[in-house]
Amino acid sequence: MKSWSLFPRRSIHAKLLAFMLIAAIIPLITLGSMAYWKSSMVVREQFSKSGEYIATQLQIQIDNYLSQMRYMAYDINTYVSDPTLVVMREEQPKTYTGFLEQKNFERYLGAHRNLDTKGIFIVTPSGYFFGENVINGQDLMRESWWRALPAKLDEERWIGFYTPRHYVGFQDEAELRNQEKVLGLVVPVLSGYGVLNDSRILIEMKAGKLFQLFSQLEKDMSAHVTITAKNGELIYQTAGTFVQQESDIVWNKPLESNNWMIQVRLPYEQMNRSAEVIQSFFIAALILSAVLALLLAYLFSRRITGKIKRLQETMRLVGTGELQTRAEVDTEDELGRLGVSFNQMVRRIQTLIAEVSRTEQLKKEAELRAVHYQINPHLLFNTLNSIQWKARLSGANEIGNMLYHLIKVLEGNLDITQELVPLEKELQTVEHFLQIQELRYGPVFQFEQTGVEACRRYLIPRMTLQPLLENIFFHAFEDGHGTIRISVSEKEGLVTLLLQDDGAGIVPQRLAKLLDPDLERSSKRGLGVYNVDQKFKLHFRMEHGMKISSVRGEGTTIQITWPKREEIPDEHQGNDCG
Repeated sequence: MKSWSLFPRRSIHAKLLAFMLIAAIIPLITLGSMAYWKSSMVVREQFSKSGEYIATQLQIQIDNYLSQMRYMAYDINTYVSDPTLVVMREEQPKTYTGFLEQKNFERYLGAHRNLDTKGIFIVTPSGYFFGENVINGQDLMRESWWRALPAKLDEERWIGFYTPRHYVGFQDEAELRNQEKVLGLVVPVLSGYGVLNDSRILIEMKAGKLFQLFSQLEKDMSAHVTITAKNGELIYQTAGTFVQQESDIVWNKPLESNNWMIQVRLPYEQMNRSAEVIQSFFIAALILSAVLALLLAYLFSRRITGKIKRLQETMRLVGTGELQTRAEVDTEDELGRLGVSFNQMVRRIQTLIAEVSRTEQLKKEAELRAVHYQINPHLLFNTLNSIQWKARLSGANEIGNMLYHLIKVLEGNLDITQELVPLEKELQTVEHFLQIQELRYGPVFQFEQTGVEACRRYLIPRMTLQPLLENIFFHAFEDGHGTIRISVSEKEGLVTLLLQDDGAGIVPQRLAKLLDPDLERSSKRGLGVYNVDQKFKLHFRMEHGMKISSVRGEGTTIQITWPKREEIPDEHQGNDCG
């Protein structure tokens, strides 16, 4: 319950909005984080492979250059070491033969050139050189790296990368920046003959392709490239300041040709920069999606809660008594069906309120009549008893008997201690009424009963049969002649009583008005029949009561149906009926 305190308790709109946002954002964050993590990992992996590939290409290219240079030097040394092939006796040829030998030798050197070769020369101790006439020997002697070579060179010396100043056409230091760098190798000539003794082979290769690879690593990947010799001498290093970190990505590539070591060092932040770009796009997409989800959730929840609020307002109005208010139903979803059910419930409430009001009115009228009937009942009974005994003392036994049965009928009518009495008791009142009618008309009518004994304990509203029989004698029979039949049966919890006579019957116009509740109470439609029907409806619900059918000249049949109820049975009496 504590977690619910995070959400508004009184607003369904806010709750729906919050749940929709959570339902939309959590999967979005989860899937987005997984996509970001996976894509970042792939980018880092690809970036690492790309750096590894470029470093390897740089290693292969430099190794290729160095191998070519070493092979050239070896081939030239092999050639000049054979005195049967070449013996250069003098630097400046003085004979035509010597001139041809020198030219042939220089053609031999030139034959080793390729597109990446800058120059191949054999330089004598005096500064004279054999090869293409594109350099200045004296300028070569002034090169710092050349002067750093020992006077007696006994092994190959890798010069590294430098800008040559000894080529013809080099004017000043201003060209140094635009001059293409070369990779140099100096190898002592192995021939001890002629002017080649103590000479050196100088091979220079164009380093433009290598510097393109350096540039690709340095500019595109922000890597720092370092090439060092075996003795720690620095051959190449990326310009600028670079602070090494333990987190740097480092590729070390040793060269097979001369034991140089290439080190490519890439800052981790640089490799992580692509992932940061993806992260930025992910955050932007997350914010945009959240705003879109918020907008959609707001519109959707507002549409739902709007209907709920309208229904709530309708309920409030109905609760204040405005029962004519109805819920607006414009959809067929759950809210629409709820509105339809609410409208049906309000209509039903209106009907029930009308029925209750009508029932209460009838009860009040019945209570008033009961009060009226109780006015001086003892005076009425005492007076009737006095008249009865006076009649008997005067020898008028017939009048005395009529008064006796009238008193019994009145007792049944005025006994309001029980509204529901056993059918047996109600029929006893009917018997006294029939005795009065027999004394009045003589034995001219017949009274038959069927099924009464088995149903004698079933409860029936008090004084409901006597008014019906009274109507028969006053409206159906002429001078009391006729037959009256009462049959009672019970089936599936319902008691059915049929009261039939073979009298004059009822005209249809009057028959239609007997049970009509909309007629004015003061109308002359027969209040006795209507009141009897209302008694059954009041005690046993509105669907129960009377049905009357009549045929003019043949008689009338009254059917009364009500739920079975009975007194607590006497153990010596049965309770089956019908």
